Amino acid sequence: MSSQLNIYIDKGTDFRLTVELFDEDDLDLPISNYEFFGDIRKIYSNKRAAEFEFQKSSNDITLILGADSTSQLAPGKYQFDIIMKKPTGELSKIINGLAFVISTITEV
Repeated sequence: MSSQLNIYIDKGTDFRLTVELFDEDDLDLPISNYEFFGDIRKIYSNKRAAEFEFQKSSNDITLILGADSTSQLAPGKYQFDIIMKKPTGELSKIINGLAFVISTITEV
């Protein structure tokens, strides 16, 4: 079962969020050989609005959207989820929730 998490993304800026992963016994999860995938969509049946990149460190993953990606998102409410693929091929949804894109006033 995945964890529910709502995130806030400032349009036109870099977005980073680090998540610490544990197994069901609250032990560190050795993720060095795991793959992660994540999309943002207006609703689940729409085309992908953005795709997360990931950095792995110990049992942490960092979700990343660059300013180029966030500038393409219209302000409003989206859905997202993160899928983890183990070396065995097993897929698990580890996070899902809403992504709120907030307008940015300052232009750079």
